[in-house]
Amino acid sequence: MLGLAVVVIGAFLMGVWARGELSPGEARRLIATVGGIRLPKENVHIRRMDTLGGRDAVVEAFVLTAFKFTRRDDQWEVTEVRVGDREWESVELVTTAVRAEKIRRTLADLREVAAALEAFRRERGFYPPVGDFPALVDHLVPTYLTRVIREDWWHRPLRYVVTARGYRLESWGPDGKPDTGDEIVIENGEVTAPRPAP
Repeated sequence: MLGLAVVVIGAFLMGVWARGELSPGEARRLIATVGGIRLPKENVHIRRMDTLGGRDAVVEAFVLTAFKFTRRDDQWEVTEVRVGDREWESVELVTTAVRAEKIRRTLADLREVAAALEAFRRERGFYPPVGDFPALVDHLVPTYLTRVIREDWWHRPLRYVVTARGYRLESWGPDGKPDTGDEIVIENGEVTAPRPAP
């Protein structure tokens, strides 16, 4: 069963800067082709555009596409989304790819903070004795850390704990819950979770 849906997208077009202004036509083209999607430009309707600063813009748009639904165990679920003319993509594959990328980016952020922690320790002889991640970042920026990092890529707070052996940096991962096996953890500069695949 196919269901047509109108999706409201708040597309944050970072770094798009053509002659000082992002045009509605360029925004439509970029949204219609984001992430390898190839929708007709006429399926993207710009509702509102706001320029932020000079290099960034927020574009609110309606996107018309089709979704395939499948009934499993007496429950309807979205299984595919149309990404082009007669081209469909598995929703499970899309969400799995997004999840993997969020894990990768969260781990990169934690590595950046870990490097800043090591630089702090080399210079001062100890790790910052603070009780939470925001206080840690306040100690590290701008001398050891060039940007403020406070949340993981699921927009949830990161955690910092001073331990007997050093420190622990942690994101509770995709499900946002502790001790469920999907946490992202760096202890004393070493990634302890997720474990690399064998």
